[in-house]
Amino acid sequence: MLLSLVLNKKKFCFFITLICNFLLFAKNVPEWYEHREVIYPDGFYITAVGEGDSKLEAEISALSGISMYFNIQTEVTNELERTMKEVDGSSYSFNKKTEMDERAKVSSQSEFFGVQFDECFFVDGKFTTIAYIERDSVFDVYYQRIKSATSKMQSLLLTAEDFNNPLSGLEAAEEAVPLADYVSELMKMARIVKKCDESFFMEENALVQRAYNSLEICRQNLTFHLIIKNDYEDMIYTTLSSLMESAGYSVSKYDGICSIPVNVSIEKTESSSTVFLYCGLNVKISDGTGRDFFSYSRTFPKKGGKTERQAYNRAFQVMQEELKNSFIQEFSERLIR
Repeated sequence: MLLSLVLNKKKFCFFITLICNFLLFAKNVPEWYEHREVIYPDGFYITAVGEGDSKLEAEISALSGISMYFNIQTEVTNELERTMKEVDGSSYSFNKKTEMDERAKVSSQSEFFGVQFDECFFVDGKFTTIAYIERDSVFDVYYQRIKSATSKMQSLLLTAEDFNNPLSGLEAAEEAVPLADYVSELMKMARIVKKCDESFFMEENALVQRAYNSLEICRQNLTFHLIIKNDYEDMIYTTLSSLMESAGYSVSKYDGICSIPVNVSIEKTESSSTVFLYCGLNVKISDGTGRDFFSYSRTFPKKGGKTERQAYNRAFQVMQEELKNSFIQEFSERLIR
């Protein structure tokens, strides 16, 4: 009997919850639901209707529908969470008629802005809402972002195209290219939001192409002069030059605009039957003004062999592997820092 009372109480609470939800959301069907094209005409709005077992699920569904308009998918999952957090730590609360003040991040690294939600209501056992974007206002947001990014890109390209300091120029060009990618995505999204002539973004398109060309020219014009001290059978030179050339840089053993001095430190000890080597690598690159631009140093555990040749081969092979694993990555990261 006690079990029966407990079960009946749970059923009662369940039905009370359903009734409360129904009273909260089962109002008159909102006007947008019956006259969507009148309230949100396609020429002025992008819209998507979403449904779910809760208000949050309905809004996430509608947001995903908006993203499909852009032929992309949002990084939104259908987990029952109160907020959706973006990588930078900002969060967006899904409240009634909430406007996503900043942006919703999407998997392609594009962005869409200004998503708002109209009234959510309960119909046919589902919560239903509509997400919408005002075309003109969102286009203006994209346009301002494009202008801001191209302004920074122009400043970087002035440095990249100043051949008096080629290393700083390469650094600026490396930084300009991701901005060019970003501007390209923004222009693509802006054209989806609002139709405009191909010539509308003519200057921006030219600047994007200029950024790509500038990086290629900077890499071709900048020849690195590799100077290896205490190399063994050109093992360090061969490895470094191969890594640099594979990354798109020009390398010379005899001359170049920018020197890369590499010092291999070697400490040798011997026993009656074994030769041991303690080795280290030190690289320090300066730009055309004498500013320290990049440094790289490693120390290695001792390596030995029955002969000096064997010890050197083993020690230098370890240094080669370390260079392959880390040098270009650290050098490239410094260029775009």
